[in-house]
Amino acid sequence: MDKETETEIQSDVDTQLSDTPSVVLVVDDEPSICWAFEKMLSQQGHRVLTASSAEEGLLLAAEHSPALVLLDVRLPKEDGITALPKFLKATNNAAVIVMTAFGDLDTAVNAIRNGASDYLIKPFRLADAQRTCRQALRAALDRRSQPATPQPMPSGQQVLVGQSPAMQQAFRQIALVAASDLSVLITGETGTGKELVAAAIHRNSQRADKPYIPIAPVALNPDLIESELFGHAKGAFTGATDDRAGLFEQAQGGTILLDEIGDLPLAAQVKLLRVLEQGEYSRVGDLRVRHANVRIIAATNCDLHHAVQEGTFREDLYYRLTGVRIHLPPLRQRPEDIPLLCQHFLSAMDYPGFDAAVDAELVTELQSRPWSGNVRELKNAIQHAAVVARGRALEATDFPPSTPARGETSTSNATTLNDSVTAWARQTIATAKQPLNDLHAQFLAASEPALLQIAIEHTAGNRAKAAEILGIHRGTLRDRLRAYQMDAPNGD
Repeated sequence: MDKETETEIQSDVDTQLSDTPSVVLVVDDEPSICWAFEKMLSQQGHRVLTASSAEEGLLLAAEHSPALVLLDVRLPKEDGITALPKFLKATNNAAVIVMTAFGDLDTAVNAIRNGASDYLIKPFRLADAQRTCRQALRAALDRRSQPATPQPMPSGQQVLVGQSPAMQQAFRQIALVAASDLSVLITGETGTGKELVAAAIHRNSQRADKPYIPIAPVALNPDLIESELFGHAKGAFTGATDDRAGLFEQAQGGTILLDEIGDLPLAAQVKLLRVLEQGEYSRVGDLRVRHANVRIIAATNCDLHHAVQEGTFREDLYYRLTGVRIHLPPLRQRPEDIPLLCQHFLSAMDYPGFDAAVDAELVTELQSRPWSGNVRELKNAIQHAAVVARGRALEATDFPPSTPARGETSTSNATTLNDSVTAWARQTIATAKQPLNDLHAQFLAASEPALLQIAIEHTAGNRAKAAEILGIHRGTLRDRLRAYQMDAPNGD
């Protein structure tokens, strides 16, 4: 364990994890993880036991009845998810926090469904782990008075893919919120997978056998949005020749996804707020109150907080919708997911040798692209390349050219530059074959030559003017050009 981690542990000793000292069991085959938790928890007065396997941990659990178990997923013999119900039984339903560095949506959902209190993603900050432990310990007594009832995992194809910390966090949030009836707001750029998150929440909820209706109000006739959502009575307006049930009535007992919620008209926002607050609505032209047993999930690619400030979105509705907020970052901010996504899309197409069809060089090329259309654009590009390649390994030339976002401005260009630097830095760190100590120098070597070249071209070779544009001394420019072997033999 490094000095920084030791300092972090020491700095947190004043924060109490629970009101009463307890027995805590840590089951992990990484000694450093066991040591960190043992040091952090024992400083709070807790008795900490450690085990390197599920089998060893179960023996300790039966003997000491811990109030909290920290359980790793990947263990030498029996894995943590399979052993989780055994730990609940051996500890009389203690709080169990599952830990993993290799999670996916199924792992997260199975952990929660099998009785886990929470889900920690490695590597985690000790402050986050401490907070999670504190909450679990405080709830331990309540949990022991209510026996856990593991629920079967509903069948369904895994469609959310990612190994980046951002996606791991999204999986965790989906698993934790699925079993509740809280409203959920999903945010993120177009193409990041907001609809897939909403479908996953419904699929893993207690409403999974009831209707799931995704709807984008912006796609409806503005004059008929309320009628579509809440239904109408016969004669309510011209053309209303019969009574009609709206989407909320059709989804009774299930879930509704309101996509692009930011475009919902203010009049419809008022009725939606009533559904969220009172569980009631009325059909257009009908005074009879109907009761809605529907979970609402909303999604948007715009800034709703800004819309509230502009007066185009109701503040009370905004806070009602954000029972839980799940944010999906753009693909350019999680380039480490690109190889996994490529394999996923090729596998879905039954592409020959899909697991080896994208080599490291192509991955680097794809990770350097801005992917303005995010995962949706990547999927289309992979499908295009697969058609061109006709069964062989994919090459960069098989892909369509990268397309910038429509209406891109200088601000978005700056964002793209920032994202490109972020992607480059992450890729360089991830692929380094030995510890890095010259990342800044590598970045300058990769980016500065192009900058110098553009300045010289702009001034038609006048280095004095080029240096002025760059804001550096002419001698410094000359030295930099020589260092990059860009100095012409007859240069001034």
